[in-house]
Order: sequence, then C-alpha cells, then structure tokens
Amino acid sequence: MQLARLIYSALIGISVLGMQQQTAPVTRPDYASPPVVDDRYSVSTVRSALQFIQRGGNTIEAKGYIWPLMSLGDRVSVAVLKIYTRDELVIPQNTRAYVIVVRNAFSSRSNVLEKSDVDPKITLFVLQYLKEIYVSDPEVEKDINYLQGCVKDFTCGPRSAF
Repeated sequence: MQLARLIYSALIGISVLGMQQQTAPVTRPDYASPPVVDDRYSVSTVRSALQFIQRGGNTIEAKGYIWPLMSLGDRVSVAVLKIYTRDELVIPQNTRAYVIVVRNAFSSRSNVLEKSDVDPKITLFVLQYLKEIYVSDPEVEKDINYLQGCVKDFTCGPRSAF
C-alpha cells in the first residue's frame, strides 16, 4: 500500500513539476513560415533550373535541376513568362538559359505530365518573339531555329550548359 502511495506521489510530483516548467509556445514570425502557394505552372522548378544554368552548376547537381524539366513541355515557357519580364527575357544570359530549359522540356513527349503541355503553342510564341528581337547572337539564333522545329515533335536533345 505504501509503495502504491509512493508511486502515486511521484507521478503527482512529476506532473506538477512539468506544469511549472511549461513555457509559452514558441511563435515564429509570419515571414518564417512560407505561405502555401499554388505552383501549377512549375515556376519554382523552372526558376531553380534557370538559376542553376546561369551559375554554371556542375553535372553532378544537374539531375536535381534539369531532369524535372523533362516533365513540363510547354509549361516551361509559361513559367518563364511568369519569371521574366519581356525586357529581362532578352538579356543574353537569360535567353541562353531559356534555350537550354526548352531543349530539356521538349526532349521526351512521354515524360510530359499534363496532356495540354504537349502542344507547344506558348513556346513557339516565345521563340518567335526572341527570333524577331534577338538578332545579335548567331549562336542563339541557330538554337532558336533548331528549337522551332524540334518542339513540335519532342525531338529536342537535352543539352548541357555546364
């Protein structure tokens, strides 16, 4: 009986001690928890890939940044239009990164997740715009001409930029 009282007293003591040492819940400032964002256009994936390409990432890292593009198809250009303004898109570094992103997004029709992203309407529109605006770099113009043909049937070969 005394053992039961001792155990009961110990449990009461532990719970009282635990209640005394409770602290106010830790609150995080609003900026610390990112808002839930609907990323239906894969903007974060494309932005990461563009940044990776522009900083000249290595081939070991490429898998994490480039492979996800293969499932996007035309969605890649929608995302780029949400990332860059018209003037930002024609900055040579951004245009070169865009070309690489498109090549990878249109390398395999069977990998594209959304059926509507198989039709390259937005990509062809952006490529035509770049072709009309971006005439100073023959290499980029050659890439744009290539892409205008290969995005239609997903025969663009992935190309490394690093």
